[in-house]
Amino acid sequence: MQMERYLSQVAVKEIFPSGQRIIEESSIAVIGMGGTGSSIAEMFVRMGVGKITIVDDDKIEPSNLNRQAMYKEDDIGLKKVDVARTELLRINGETQVNAIDKRLSFNNADEILSQVDLIMDGTDNYDARNVINVVSARLRKPWIFTAVEGTFGYVKTIIPGKTSCLSCFGYPDRGEGVACTIQGVVPTAIRAISSLAVTSAIKFLINRESQGELVYMDVWKPVLDILPIPRNEECKVCGNL
Repeated sequence: MQMERYLSQVAVKEIFPSGQRIIEESSIAVIGMGGTGSSIAEMFVRMGVGKITIVDDDKIEPSNLNRQAMYKEDDIGLKKVDVARTELLRINGETQVNAIDKRLSFNNADEILSQVDLIMDGTDNYDARNVINVVSARLRKPWIFTAVEGTFGYVKTIIPGKTSCLSCFGYPDRGEGVACTIQGVVPTAIRAISSLAVTSAIKFLINRESQGELVYMDVWKPVLDILPIPRNEECKVCGNL
C-alpha cells in the first residue's frame, strides 16, 4: 500500500487501512467507456483498485468531449478503450488495466465478467444492461446499475440472490436507448451519478452489504431520493436464485 498516496481516503473511518487493502485487492469491470463509465474508471484507479477491465468498441467523437473528461480533442477518431487505458495508467501505474475493444454481448459476457469481483454499468442502452443483468445473475456476480438523462440519474447495487435485479421492477430488456445528443444530458449529472456509483461500489467491497435501493438524484433541482425496490420472487432472471 502506498500510504502517502492514499492518506486522505485511508483517514476516513469508513475505509481505514483495512478497507484500502480490500480496494487494492479488488478486480472491477467497467462496461462502457462513455461519460459515466470513464468517470467511474478514473475514480477507481485514483482510489487504488488493483485491477480494472474496461469494455467498449466505440471511437471518440467531437460530441463526446463536453461530458467524457477522459478524452481530448487530439483523441477524436481513436478507440475509447485504447485512449482510456493509456490515461488510466498515467494516473496510477500500479493498477492493472485490461482493455477489451468489444461490445458486451451474450457471446462474450461470461468470459469477461467471470474474471472480476464487481461489475460497473457505464452503458447507455437497454440491450447491454440486460446482458449484464442476466449474466451477472447466472454467475452470481454483484453489479451496480447507473443511468443518466438530462439533469438526473439512478444508481442501484444488485446482488444476485439478495437484492432485486432490473427485471424485478420491469426495466426494459431490449432497445438501444436515446442518444445523449438527442435526449440531452448535463455533464454535472454524469459526474454526480458516477460518484454515487463508485461510493456504492466501495461500500459493497468493504462491507459486502446492500439493501439494493434505487438512488435517484437530480442535480438541477437539486434532490436525492432513495426508493426501496423489493425482490420479485417470480422474476424471470433472479427469482430462482
